[in-house]
Amino acid sequence: MKTLITGSTGFIGKHLVNALLGKNREIRCLVRRKSNTDIDKLKKQGVEIFFGDLLDKESLKKAVKDVKVVYHLAGEVFAKRCSDYFKTNVQGTENLLNACLSEDIVKIIHLSSIGAVGPNPDQHTLLTEESPCNPIISYGMSKYEGERVAASFYNKFGLPVVSVRPPIVYGPGQPELLNRFFIKVYQKKFLVVGNGNCLRSLCYIDNLIYGLTLVEESNKTEGKIFFIADEKVYTFNEILRTIAAEEGVEFKEKHIGEWVGRLTLTAFKILEKKFNLSLMSLYAVGTMVLNFGCDISKAKTELGYNPHIDLREGVRRTVNSLKNLLSQ
Repeated sequence: MKTLITGSTGFIGKHLVNALLGKNREIRCLVRRKSNTDIDKLKKQGVEIFFGDLLDKESLKKAVKDVKVVYHLAGEVFAKRCSDYFKTNVQGTENLLNACLSEDIVKIIHLSSIGAVGPNPDQHTLLTEESPCNPIISYGMSKYEGERVAASFYNKFGLPVVSVRPPIVYGPGQPELLNRFFIKVYQKKFLVVGNGNCLRSLCYIDNLIYGLTLVEESNKTEGKIFFIADEKVYTFNEILRTIAAEEGVEFKEKHIGEWVGRLTLTAFKILEKKFNLSLMSLYAVGTMVLNFGCDISKAKTELGYNPHIDLREGVRRTVNSLKNLLSQ
């Protein structure tokens, strides 16, 4: 059964490729020509490389030919221009799903984000799949619109598409922004914006891959949305203390006022609205005063999802993968 993976050279994509190869799956990876180093690694793994782009409709028609399963992981996460989020995460998704209509595909897993929903209404109410969507930045808005596109293809054409909303995904090979987060804790240079008690769901990469494969295997997921995350919802202070403990450093909380986070968020939104600029490092600071915690009950009940890696184990594995960077 041939499987197409978009975004295979990204953090999540690389782990998914490894997991599916471990199951002897036949994999085709849609890649852009500029990812040369990553493409060479994929070739050595024996996957089929297909050059194309989500904005190139003709390339997508060829990419999905004879494919039975599609993992649509590609998307803009750290774009500098807000408009690029919508080009890739909305128009690109629509282009791919249109191409899939001509093939006998049994499952399409569309990777969305907790950002499509926006922050929790309050600290005592976790986000669920039924929560109203109120994304607060362009990235989240584009992911929400991507979900709506996916739902429309299911409703209009019966296309077997499922949207999965992970929160922040971390683990070995994680994005540079997360690496810097771990390094600053190690260097004792991390400042907590606010009191550090805001909620944050996380998802260790192995938990996410496990959840994605469960979505594929289930025959009752078409047209649905699932939150996939770690078992517990943490506070920032819990996350920081756990990282510091695994890094072997003493964590002394250094707080700055919540107003700094509010001001940073305001500045971020002004840059988005007035100048089409998206500075995600700025957003990361501002969201420390917001709650982003999700309930995974639906995935547990309907998929049998049972995440095995908790925060301490996930952080331990991540810190081990960062030892060279931490020693510099």
